[in-house]
Amino acid sequence: MGAVYEAVILFGVVIFFGYGYSALLQYRGDAGPGRWFFQGFLFLVISVYFIGFWSEGRRSLPMKTVALRLVDSQGRPLTIRKAAIRCGFIWILVLAPAALAYAISPIWLLLWALPFTWTVFI
Repeated sequence: MGAVYEAVILFGVVIFFGYGYSALLQYRGDAGPGRWFFQGFLFLVISVYFIGFWSEGRRSLPMKTVALRLVDSQGRPLTIRKAAIRCGFIWILVLAPAALAYAISPIWLLLWALPFTWTVFI
């Protein structure tokens, strides 16, 4: 439930910053370098969101709702460095299988959601 709540909040963040980017730079979704810059910008926005809420004892609204606190092995809040490393590893774990599946055949991207299907039955 927490992941779905986090996704809803993150959707709003991405829409807000995506609209701001497209309004300021007059980007309309065209293919080419503009798309790469837009995707890089959104990658940066999402990374800053998670690093910011995972570090120094801060928590996002969904984390507060489910009483989730992210700490290191000594029970202390994560530093910005540790939160950034964690975020980097998560991007690798999320994007690498998606890129591999897309390279093989886009239909394999359906398997990316397989670990989350159990939530339908709760």
